Amino acid sequence: MEGNSIVEVAVPIPIDRPLAYLVPPDLEGRLKPGVRVVVEVKNKVVTGFVVGLGKSAGAPRDLKFVREVVDPDPVLGPELLWLARWISQYYVSPLGEVLAAMSPPPAKLKQVYGLKRRPGDLELEIMRATDPLKSAIIEALSGAKPAPALTIRKRVEAAAAGTYGTIRNADLKRTLAGMVKDGLLAVEVVACGRRAPRERCDGRPGEQAAPPAHQLTAPQQAAVEGITSALVAEAFRVFLLFGVTGSGKTEVYLRAIAEVVRRGKKAIYLVPEIALTPQIMSRVKQRFGEKCAVLHSKLSDGERAGTWARIMNGEVDVVVGARSAVFAPLVGLGLVVVDEEHEASYKQQDAPRYNAREVAIIRAREAGAVVLLGSATPAIETYYNAANGKYALFELPERISGGTLPEVAIVDMRTSRSLPGSPFSEEAERQIGLSLAGREQVVLFLNRRGFSNFVQCRDCGFVPRCRNCQVTLTYHLHRRELVCHYCDYREKGWDACPRCKGANVDYVGLGTQKIEDYVSKQFPLASCARFDRDSTSKKGSTEALLADFADGMVRMLVGTQMLAKGHDFRSVGLVVVVNADVTMNLPDFRSGERTFQIVTQVAGRAGRGQIAGKVIIQTLNPEHHALKHACRHDFKSFYSQEVTQREELYYPPFARLARVVAESKKETLAREAAKEFVAIAERLGKNHGGKIEVMGPSRAPISKVKNVYRWHLVVKGDGRAALSNFLKACLGEMAARALADGVRLGVDVDPQVML
Repeated sequence: MEGNSIVEVAVPIPIDRPLAYLVPPDLEGRLKPGVRVVVEVKNKVVTGFVVGLGKSAGAPRDLKFVREVVDPDPVLGPELLWLARWISQYYVSPLGEVLAAMSPPPAKLKQVYGLKRRPGDLELEIMRATDPLKSAIIEALSGAKPAPALTIRKRVEAAAAGTYGTIRNADLKRTLAGMVKDGLLAVEVVACGRRAPRERCDGRPGEQAAPPAHQLTAPQQAAVEGITSALVAEAFRVFLLFGVTGSGKTEVYLRAIAEVVRRGKKAIYLVPEIALTPQIMSRVKQRFGEKCAVLHSKLSDGERAGTWARIMNGEVDVVVGARSAVFAPLVGLGLVVVDEEHEASYKQQDAPRYNAREVAIIRAREAGAVVLLGSATPAIETYYNAANGKYALFELPERISGGTLPEVAIVDMRTSRSLPGSPFSEEAERQIGLSLAGREQVVLFLNRRGFSNFVQCRDCGFVPRCRNCQVTLTYHLHRRELVCHYCDYREKGWDACPRCKGANVDYVGLGTQKIEDYVSKQFPLASCARFDRDSTSKKGSTEALLADFADGMVRMLVGTQMLAKGHDFRSVGLVVVVNADVTMNLPDFRSGERTFQIVTQVAGRAGRGQIAGKVIIQTLNPEHHALKHACRHDFKSFYSQEVTQREELYYPPFARLARVVAESKKETLAREAAKEFVAIAERLGKNHGGKIEVMGPSRAPISKVKNVYRWHLVVKGDGRAALSNFLKACLGEMAARALADGVRLGVDVDPQVML
């Protein structure tokens, strides 16, 4: 082993440290931090990241060798490797899992062959006599660019069709290898990827076009000047741009990006939904040309690899994308924009459970860059930081071009009258008809997919449930299926009860399909479309649907929370929130905040053009403070009431939270693991320097998912680093005692969902 180098490799399995491997002689010099390698861990072959280099002196004698190198060059530079370590530490997540989430899919590698030296005529004649295939390969490469084996075969077959016909792969590979060995050919391993598809800027007639840059309002101008001063100083600063819907936040973003690009630096523009990237990319490209790129998880592996390579090669100034775009490998970062910063979709729900907003702030801090957070309904924690001077605050209190915020009315569904079978009050149904008659568009919002929440037999009370999860199945009309939205288990819909064979079947509750079905029948002359996860699952369907609505080809749009996130619809005159209670009644301390945000945001889709907008909110709880404040577009009053409650209950922003979930296929094991964690946390908490509170354990609100039982608990602490270190100490003791087989512990720091 003496003389061999070793590398530290972070592998994507739940261990808390990198592993050491020997470097084979043929790979010496090719392994650098940030390069992916194939290694063996516990008899499994996995792909990990090189995170350190060293010599074998003093290393254990039973180290394994690195099997192969995946990347010819590092895919993550020093800045992103540092960021990965911070995420691993703060979110209590294995470094290998963090690195795997940050990086693009491994690029496909290809070997490119070129002539190393030009043989003379005599040598060529000899080779023709002894091996015609070698001769044909030399002729195919003479005067041509180096090429991979497949291209060479096509060239040879095209030039010598009568001689060869089809060349066998084995013969070609053997001949090429021999020519490399003889010094006739040079071979280079390169990564191949394709560009992401161009986002439409000037697509079909009627598609939303980016409005020209307008004269800034006074509040916009003040914001741009304040942000520009920080950009000129090249000093880290976080700004909150708090502006009502339609107040021109996007224009401020674009002016800030323009200043960054003018100064030779780079920018990241984060949006909360992939569906928003075409609209935003259109505006970005009109300002900044082709030196822009889209980066998100719905790109194919080849597209993501190609885009990643463009960014690393310095061909991109501005990256637009959803959560994972915060990891774009830009060198010289000057600005990160986080639009709709309050959105829970910035939080990754699977390991590693990072929040892209917080990661953006940490990355910008280390790069000396500026962060611009924007929202009409800021997160309570974000506004608290602005109110207390940690973030700089700029406000845009009015819509641009003199537009007014829509008129909002709350309808008490306990007392309102409805037509038989209608999900709407009489007033809402009347307003829908008036808007359609006036050639306006209508948005119907319900944050629940499917046709009905569940199916129930009226004779025996039977309700079908998922056989894998502790949830009822949602009925989808068009496919006549009962579907679990957690594990995708499906059953055929039934007309007779499978338990008692009764035919008295009731479809209980509302889903977007049921709304679509009803309004399509009630208003048959107005075209209707549905905008949810089910209707936009195919590639390109989201862009096509939004373009149809922007063109006016679709008059009514029924959708879930995807509708509420930043879409600029110019002809919407009416928004109906069909049931505002869906988010209000969740077992989560943020339920009131979520309700205020989503109602305010979806209401903001109305009246953005020349049409005066109206909003109708249907609810069974009209006295709820979130709805009362949303009705008046009054964030500050809502914030004041909410933050007072949070302080009394010791919730964020006054405490840090972490949720620990114990999972097992045996409920008793999950419960015992959760209880043991609580016992350890309570014991260690007595000696902890800060304040620690433990709540639980209890069954998770959704107590079984994919045949796995779930128990959870919540830990409260008074400091960011202190809470993470405390959790690591608890997990260390749990590991020392060894969990029972099949038990998993998941940690979610700063959880956004408590289900």
